[in-house]
Amino acid sequence: MEHAEVNVGWSCIFLSLFSALSSSFGYTPCDLPQIENGNIAQYYYSFKSYYFPMHKGKKLSYSCVVGYTTESGTQDGRITCTAEGWSPVPRCYRKCTKPPLENGSFYSTEMDFKLHEKLQYKCNPGYLTPSGATEDTVQCQPQGWSFQPSCTKTLGNCASPPVIENGAVLGPVLASYKNGSWVEYVCHHYHFLDGPSTVYCHQGNWTEQPTCLEPCTLNVTDMDSNNLTLKWRREELIFLHGDLIEFECKQGYSFLQTAIPSPGRTQCDQGRVNYPKCLCRKRAVKRKPSCSFNL
Repeated sequence: MEHAEVNVGWSCIFLSLFSALSSSFGYTPCDLPQIENGNIAQYYYSFKSYYFPMHKGKKLSYSCVVGYTTESGTQDGRITCTAEGWSPVPRCYRKCTKPPLENGSFYSTEMDFKLHEKLQYKCNPGYLTPSGATEDTVQCQPQGWSFQPSCTKTLGNCASPPVIENGAVLGPVLASYKNGSWVEYVCHHYHFLDGPSTVYCHQGNWTEQPTCLEPCTLNVTDMDSNNLTLKWRREELIFLHGDLIEFECKQGYSFLQTAIPSPGRTQCDQGRVNYPKCLCRKRAVKRKPSCSFNL
């Protein structure tokens, strides 16, 4: 009886030592790996008892089936037998296919994305992402995209304010404005702002925008053909919309319409000038005219 107990004790000690020595000298086995949506070379399956279990330090290559990749995004992977088993654990992850998106667009034209790869998208004017921004980014994860990209209509919000001719919005222009927000318009140099300079976002629409009316630039040729000169000297021949312009006739000429008060006065009207006309003034009988004509 005592002899049997001694044998059992020595057996336990021997197995423990063998296990420790096996681990130290590279004899820890790794069995045939089971890879979902992946596989190894066919001959490993055909001669499983010959190749497996593999010892510590042995390496093995595997491939993912179509539509799947390794964690690093490649089609093929390589694993090593360690004391804890295969490292890294062989896994195949499904690729992420570009998701559908309404009222927005993606920056990338690719259709398939590897694990951890990111996809950026933006929403059309008047629409926002789930986070309330105009654009966002989703990431391909093992279970699929980090979230479903979407663009929702912004109730009450306004898109960028309208562009006006010969004018601009003062300050930076945003892609979206909350209900009640306002912007201010300014006109280009010499242009006259007609209408409200401040417009408001009201329940998704902007209030009436102003108009920038063109200035009038006097044409010297037109002035000469009508025998006109400016009554008041000025460096520039530019007048804003609505400005009064006063002419006088050249020496020896008089205005055609003398019955109206201030016949030499006209007004700039959205870039257009109606020039008054001066004719040659006649002298007394039997005397020459006070001006000459180029016939």
